[in-house]
Amino acid sequence: MNSEDRALKNILQGKPVEKVAWVGYEGKKQKPGDQKSRLTDIMAEARMPWFCPKCDKVMKKKLDNKMWTLFGHCFDCQVDFEHDLRTTGKFEEWQSSKVLRNKKSIILEQIQSIENWQQQGDLKVVEPVNPESGAVHIETYEVDPATKKLAEQALIDLNNALQSINDTIEKFDGQRK
Repeated sequence: MNSEDRALKNILQGKPVEKVAWVGYEGKKQKPGDQKSRLTDIMAEARMPWFCPKCDKVMKKKLDNKMWTLFGHCFDCQVDFEHDLRTTGKFEEWQSSKVLRNKKSIILEQIQSIENWQQQGDLKVVEPVNPESGAVHIETYEVDPATKKLAEQALIDLNNALQSINDTIEKFDGQRK
C-alpha cells in the first residue's frame, strides 16, 4: 500500500494522517543578468564587427562585409592597402601570388574530392520490398572501369598542375627575399 492510500485510509478511519515533507533538487541557481553561452565566442568570430579593427570606422556597407570575410578589415582599409602596394610597385606580385594560392586551393580540393570518390567504391542501394517481413532488395551500382581510368588520369594531371603551381610559388618567394 502506497503512502497516498495509507493517508486516505487514515482519513476515513478518523486517525491522524502522517505528514510527509517532499524535498526536491532544483539544480544550480544562475546569477541574474547577462548569460554567456558557449556559442557566443564562436558566433563573434563569424559575425562582422561594428567597427573596423584597423581604423575604428563604422562598418555598415555591403563592401565592408565582403572585405571583412576576405581580409579581416573594412573596404577603406583594403583600398589603402592596395594603394600602398601600387605606389611601391608590389601590387602585381601580391595579386599574382593571391591568384596562385587560390588556384592551389582549388586543385587541392579537386584532388581530395576525387580521392574520396575512389575510396567510396561501388554504390549499394537498399530498398524495402516487404516492410512487414523485413525483406529488402539490394542494388549495387558498379563504377565503370573507363571512369576509374579517367579519375586516375585526372589525379595525375592535377598533381602535375599542383607541382607547377608550387614551383611558381617558390619562385615568387625566392624573388621576395
